[in-house]
Amino acid sequence: MTRSFRLLCLMSVLFAATVFIAPTARAQEGHPAKGTWVGYWGPTLTPQSRIVLVIDHDGKTMSGVYQPGPNAAPMKVARLDITPGKPAVGVARGNSGQAPQTPAVLPIFKVHFEIDAKDARGNPVAIVADGTMNNVALPNRSITGTWTQTTGGRTTTSEFKVGRQ
Repeated sequence: MTRSFRLLCLMSVLFAATVFIAPTARAQEGHPAKGTWVGYWGPTLTPQSRIVLVIDHDGKTMSGVYQPGPNAAPMKVARLDITPGKPAVGVARGNSGQAPQTPAVLPIFKVHFEIDAKDARGNPVAIVADGTMNNVALPNRSITGTWTQTTGGRTTTSEFKVGRQ
């Protein structure tokens, strides 16, 4: 076999792997809530606190871990509430270019977390987060909402945003 023939065979294999295997692997990512989510919470004018959530969803129930590692805290409550969407109504058939009489309504994915964690000094921290999942069908989905954290009798409420990695 000549060197150029071997190179051509190798390039053909790499092309086939890129075209046929990569899209298949991407399509098997599972439930939209499942995965590692990274982001921040806190007022935008002060240094924000980093959030790492590892969420699992078995098709019925959601669970997860906050700040995985040596100081990980399991989610005491993890809930996903889905409001179903509605398809468009009155869509013209063919390529008439007409808009539907009633446009489609996308489903709404609401999340709720309750976590009992500890701060850097070992003091208890109670966390409650409520948010909405955005871009659910896309790889760049995110969750935005309200993060409430109570420690030492002091409660702080702010916005949070995490993105799926």
